Amino acid sequence: PVSNLALRNTSESYQREKERERKERESNSEVRCSQHGEKVQFFCKTDHEVICTKCRKESHRSHRVQLLTNAVRQHKVRIKAALSPTEKALQSLKNGTCQKAQIVKYIQSQAQQAEKQIKAEFEKFHHFLRKEEEARMTALKKEVERKRGKVEERIEKDILRLSDRVREMEEEMETEDARFMQNYNFILQRAQYTTLDSGLSSENLLNMAEHVGNLGHRVWEKMTDIFLYYPVLLDVNSAPGDFFVSDDLASVGKSFHIRPNSVPFQENRLVLGSEGYSDGFHCWNIEVGDSKHWTLGVCRHSANMNLVEPLTAESGFWGLSRKGDSYMLLMSYPNSFRIRRKPRTVQVQLGWWYTIGSVNICRTVRFVDVSDGSLIACYTGIPDGVQLFPFLIPKERLSHLRIAPANPALVLEHTFVETQKHQIVDYILYLFIGALIIWVWLFGVSERL
Repeated sequence: PVSNLALRNTSESYQREKERERKERESNSEVRCSQHGEKVQFFCKTDHEVICTKCRKESHRSHRVQLLTNAVRQHKVRIKAALSPTEKALQSLKNGTCQKAQIVKYIQSQAQQAEKQIKAEFEKFHHFLRKEEEARMTALKKEVERKRGKVEERIEKDILRLSDRVREMEEEMETEDARFMQNYNFILQRAQYTTLDSGLSSENLLNMAEHVGNLGHRVWEKMTDIFLYYPVLLDVNSAPGDFFVSDDLASVGKSFHIRPNSVPFQENRLVLGSEGYSDGFHCWNIEVGDSKHWTLGVCRHSANMNLVEPLTAESGFWGLSRKGDSYMLLMSYPNSFRIRRKPRTVQVQLGWWYTIGSVNICRTVRFVDVSDGSLIACYTGIPDGVQLFPFLIPKERLSHLRIAPANPALVLEHTFVETQKHQIVDYILYLFIGALIIWVWLFGVSERL
C-alpha cells in the first residue's frame, strides 16, 4: 500500500508538471500584434485579420470587429462544414460504399465470371480432345486388326502349303527303293525350300501418315469448326448498364433492366470493340437480322467519352444507322435513304481505296450487304493514323446485333488480297504516268523536228 501511494503521488506530480509546461508553452506562443506587441483579442471582419485593443481603437475603429473567440467559433463551424464532404468520402472509403470500392467489387465479380468461363471453355476443349483421341485410337486399332488379320491369314496359308509339302516328301521317302531313286531328282527339287513372300509391302503395313501425320494441325482444323473465331470481340466494360453482352463477347442486345454485374457509374451509350485499328485493311460482318433500329460503324475511342455531342463524323463517329425503313449516315445534315432489299448482315470494311476523280488513295469506311456484295454507303477521307474502334448500338429490346464468326485463314487471305490489289493499282498508275510523260516528251521532240 505504501509503495502504491508513493507511485500515485509521483504520477500526479508528473501530470501537474506536464500541465504547467503546456500552459507555459501556450502562454509563450500567444499571437501578439506585430504593431503594438499586445495580445490579439479581436478579429476584424472588414480586413479579415486578428487585431489587438489598440488596433481596434485606432486603425480599425470604423470596421466591423468581433471578439476573437466568437470569430474562432464561427470559422470552426465553416471549416467543419467544408470538411463534411471529405469526412463523408473518408467514411465511404472505410465502409466500402465509394466508387473505387464498388469497382474493386466489380473486378472481383468479373474475375469470378472469367474463371467460370475459362474452366467451362477448357472443359469443352478437354472433352473434344478426349473424344478425338478415342476416335483416333479406334481408327488405329481397326487398321491394326485389319492389317494383322491379312498377314496372319497369309501365314496360315503358308503353314498349310509347307505342311503339305513336308508330308508329301515324307511319303515319297517311304516308297520302294527303286522308285525312290528313279524320282530322286524330282523329289529333291520339290524338297528344296523356296523363299516365302515376306509380305512387307507398304499396303500390308500401317498407314502412319494417316494416323500421326500433321495430327495437331488436323485436330486444330476440326476445332475451328466447333470453336468459332470472331474477328471483332466486344468490350463488355464499355457497355451501358442496359446492354447485355453475350459470354462469347460477340453479341449485344438491349435488356429491360440494368444488369446486376454492369460497370459501376458506366454511362456510355454504345459498346465498343476490344481492339482498335490505325492502319491496314480490316473487315467484319454484323448480323442485324430483322431489327429495324440499330447503329453500327467505327469511332475514335475518345469520342465515346463525350456523352453530349451527337454521333456524327465531325465528332469522331463514322457509322450507318437504320430507323424503320430508312437508313442514314452519321452526318450533321439530313441524308436518309431507302434500300429496296433490306440487308440482314452488314459487312464493315475499313481500309484504303482510290476515290472517283482522284489519283490519291484515302482511308475509307464502307458498308456492304453481304448477301449480294452491293455497297450500301461509305465514308472517305477518314483521318490517317487515327485508331478506330468498331461500335454497335442495338435499339430494340427483343433483337440482338451479333458479330458473325469467320474463318481465320480466309480473313488473312482477304486482307492479303486487298493489300495486293492496292499495290497492283499503284503499279499500274505509276506505269500510266510514266508512259504519259514519255509520250509528251516524244511529242515535243517530233514537233521540234
